[in-house]
Amino acid sequence: MLTGTVSLLGTFTWIFQIPGFRFYHALPLAIFYGAFTAIWCAGISWFNNRKKTYLVILFTPALWVALEFFQNHLGFLSFSWATLARSQHATPAILQMAALTGEYGITFLIVLVNVIFVEIILRRNWKEALIAGAFIGLCLLIGSHRLNHPVQTRQIRVAVVQPSILLSERKTPESRTLARRRMEQLTYQAASFHPTLIVWPETALRDLKRHPELIAWIRRITRKTHAALIVGASEFTKFGKAQQPNRSKIVFRMREYNTAWFFNSRGQTSPPYRKRLLVPFGEYLPLTSVISWPDWLVPKAIQSLPGNAYRVFSLGDGIPLTPIICWENLFPDFVRKAVKDRAWIVVQLVNDNWFGKTAAPEQHNMASVLRAVENRVPVIVASNTGPSEIIGPYGQVLAKAPRLFLPCVITAKIPVPQERTFYTKYGNLFSWFCIFGGILLIPLSKKKRR
Repeated sequence: MLTGTVSLLGTFTWIFQIPGFRFYHALPLAIFYGAFTAIWCAGISWFNNRKKTYLVILFTPALWVALEFFQNHLGFLSFSWATLARSQHATPAILQMAALTGEYGITFLIVLVNVIFVEIILRRNWKEALIAGAFIGLCLLIGSHRLNHPVQTRQIRVAVVQPSILLSERKTPESRTLARRRMEQLTYQAASFHPTLIVWPETALRDLKRHPELIAWIRRITRKTHAALIVGASEFTKFGKAQQPNRSKIVFRMREYNTAWFFNSRGQTSPPYRKRLLVPFGEYLPLTSVISWPDWLVPKAIQSLPGNAYRVFSLGDGIPLTPIICWENLFPDFVRKAVKDRAWIVVQLVNDNWFGKTAAPEQHNMASVLRAVENRVPVIVASNTGPSEIIGPYGQVLAKAPRLFLPCVITAKIPVPQERTFYTKYGNLFSWFCIFGGILLIPLSKKKRR
């Protein structure tokens, strides 16, 4: 329990960069999610069969996968950050297994490696360890072969604008105008690469729908650059609510959508994508009909509204793409459903400005590497303050911004494979195999005698 709690606090030290976030906010979260480590330790301690050690070798990673899967499907408590699989984001050969199993298969391998070390060091158990090691070596060989023999396909040029709009630059009309000029200059710089698509980050503009002059400005840019443009923008709307007990009195409150707009190279637009997975306690308060959250625990803020549908935008030439926003990239199921039968490119709009120069943006991007491999699609990460990345369908980072808070442009040619992976088609079959397989192994456990 202590290990799980301390490791969570260590991983998320950046969370204290958020204004108003205190230690008494972080500790309950660290204890709750750290408890999963304690449950795993209790499970492998209870599951003991020294006569058949191969059962322990199989049960241990299966239990971790089951707990991680459960943690990612807890409703508003779901949290999928800095998982074991994402520690391998820079090892494309081992990541290729994710196209079959999702990131849970990579997690299984990592725990399996550690179990092998335990068996060898503590118990001199070479037989089962060598068998498991051979399986891991086979996965590496298959992954390396896949990387060295990619499917040949057409390529398109894409560019990402990283404007580095500071929080202070969003407060006044004058500062917002200067930020827009910077984005325009960077966009024309990106146009020299002759990209098919240029991407601006999350909430690059404010309330685009209510400002037709901004839409006209964007259309001029797309016509000059001859490139399609994806723009992140906030969208504010008023909602009326009757006050109790006097229902005749209506109180209007501002609510916000987090949107991604698409403009083709001729300046034509289509209905925007609205972010569907909102951050609990950051973008909305869960269970407000049941719980009255105190201000000292949950500061009141503008409540965001979720969208209700995926969107697919067409680049022409039969290349559809789908946008996701911010932490939606953390959830494998969500991205898989966005891609399945719909899109060949994923565009992720991000604004990690709140976290400053910490590890949070890098940790955030690791998940996008897994999403690319799982679905065999390029993932374009357009981040306000960085690091923006262009990730190939095999998990290699094709382009990356040099550092955080640097206004810049990154460009790359991305392949469009147009092949559906087993994971994209069938989802988390491997995870369910681990869950039910672990349950079936439980009767084979031999408890220690006192």
